[in-house]
Amino acid sequence: MVAAISLWLLAGMVTGTLSISFLLANATIAGFLALAGTAQMSVIASGPGNFDLSLPYVVTFGAYVMSAGLLGQGNISGSVALTLLVGVAAGAVNAALIVRLRIPAIVATLSTGYILYSFIVAIQSGGFDRVGGLFEVALRVRFFGLSGVLAAAALTLAAAGFLLSRTVFGVQLHALGQNAEAARLAGVRRGWLLLGTFVLSGVLAAWLGILLAVYQGGVSADLGRSYLLGSVAAVVIGGTRTIGGVTSVIGTAIGALVLTLAQSDLILLQFSIGAQYIIQGSIVLATVCLTAIWSPDRR
Repeated sequence: MVAAISLWLLAGMVTGTLSISFLLANATIAGFLALAGTAQMSVIASGPGNFDLSLPYVVTFGAYVMSAGLLGQGNISGSVALTLLVGVAAGAVNAALIVRLRIPAIVATLSTGYILYSFIVAIQSGGFDRVGGLFEVALRVRFFGLSGVLAAAALTLAAAGFLLSRTVFGVQLHALGQNAEAARLAGVRRGWLLLGTFVLSGVLAAWLGILLAVYQGGVSADLGRSYLLGSVAAVVIGGTRTIGGVTSVIGTAIGALVLTLAQSDLILLQFSIGAQYIIQGSIVLATVCLTAIWSPDRR
């Protein structure tokens, strides 16, 4: 949190004005990234080497499904339900490939992602309308500078945090990530747990696609592209270990805010795109190194 405040103060020094609206605007963007980060975090927590590389494709495909109005343009609730089912299906396919066929998570999720991308390429020239109505109004409304979409993201993160920290599912997920053999001996059913984990990731990614499609008023084939590395970076900066067994929704949200503010500051300082990537990558690398050095496992 200190890093986020420091970056906000830096923006104030550059612009000459310490703006609350600047902070809230970045918080809104960070809310999207925090959703992607939480989806990725749940998968990372399930064990070493587990990443969901299908996440950006689920986000994009979900946005297309939401905008297509397959159940009728006025049927917002039906479109939301259908899009979330896409996330469930993507997560279930990932889990089946990993558990049944014993394919490594990185390979399995990348394969699922490419299949979804093929669908995206095939349908992107079709007709997709702006999702309007009360749903769009609710996401765009502002109350004392706070946007509706930020509130929706915050509520979703709170629900995910409760699921991961206050339920049997969350306890077993952490146990599996910390020691898979001990978890098995304790009666944890790895297959069903991984199914729940990847379905959770898929649903969060699909929900992010819904929010982006409605809030931005349109979709594109690269809508979810930035959320692949961004989601991992938010998780790492938020303090989650990439070896599994640890989650922190609040930490991931703060990590997302730090990344968003850092990018805004670099833009204000007129750094080139290449320099922005180098600096952001250095921040993530430094965080990983410090986490590895201070990890209790090294002591």
